[in-house]
Amino acid sequence: MKVIMYHYVQRYNVKYPNFRFLDFNNFKKQLDYFEHMNGFVKKDEWLNFVNNGVLPKKNGKVILTFDDGLKVHYDYVFPELKKRNLFAFFFIPTFPYTKKKILDVHRIHLLCGAFSGKELIHKLLKLIDESMIPDIKIKAFRNQTYTNQNNEEGVVHFKRLLNYYIDYKYRTKIIDELCSSFKNKIFVEDFYMNSHNIKEIFDHGNFIGSHSVDHPVMSKLNKRQQLRQIKSSFDYLSSCNVIDIKTYCHPYGGFHSFNTTTINLLKKESVNYSFNVESREIVGADYKKNMHSLPRFDCNLFKFGKAS
Repeated sequence: MKVIMYHYVQRYNVKYPNFRFLDFNNFKKQLDYFEHMNGFVKKDEWLNFVNNGVLPKKNGKVILTFDDGLKVHYDYVFPELKKRNLFAFFFIPTFPYTKKKILDVHRIHLLCGAFSGKELIHKLLKLIDESMIPDIKIKAFRNQTYTNQNNEEGVVHFKRLLNYYIDYKYRTKIIDELCSSFKNKIFVEDFYMNSHNIKEIFDHGNFIGSHSVDHPVMSKLNKRQQLRQIKSSFDYLSSCNVIDIKTYCHPYGGFHSFNTTTINLLKKESVNYSFNVESREIVGADYKKNMHSLPRFDCNLFKFGKAS
């Protein structure tokens, strides 16, 4: 089985000329391509795997996953899935619903979409100093992040500094200052699905899972902080009546982004299975060994999946 990961599936927005997204027309072409090549996993086939370890008889069938609870998933993706009679996973960070604020990771995306990498990194380097950047894991984060992206000059450095390197106790304030300086403002209701949208998607046979509270790099957090990210997110989703099976998706993804503490907490909280980012298919051995790091491919590794 191939599990495919998507984020922004949408149309071009003139306000964000540098924004990286999968054009909706290309998304539809990619679904046609997957259908032609191997087809899609049926829901009962997926349940047979997670409950019994039995893979579909036909190799290479596809499952779709969508991260971050974005409004474009409701506007573009969900109607297309209904039209094609496909199910998918939607992983929701709960901070935008409980705090009514845009996640820091998405404010970073929006800044990169609206302004040049050179402008952004120039301003950022004036706001930070070495005391804000612990050196633990910097080498690993440098070698294992943004390897499949083709960004303009300055963007990768800007994103690594804010998403991975900087101590979280400084990050939100720094991003506040950047957004104020660049006069970048967007409202929560314009960016994320609302709780009614999520419930509608769930009621149509899709899986809703946790994507933590506010999308941190979990390996940077201590045990107490990680437990809050997992438990609080599921508490909110359960209150929305959109959880029948507890499933989770590691924020950012990649083995650098979580650790054994994360896995142990997911098991303790009775989470059934979790998704990682790793460019390989799910195989039979994953049922016994890797149910909390199930592999997913980025959509941009396949035909029609390149970001616009």
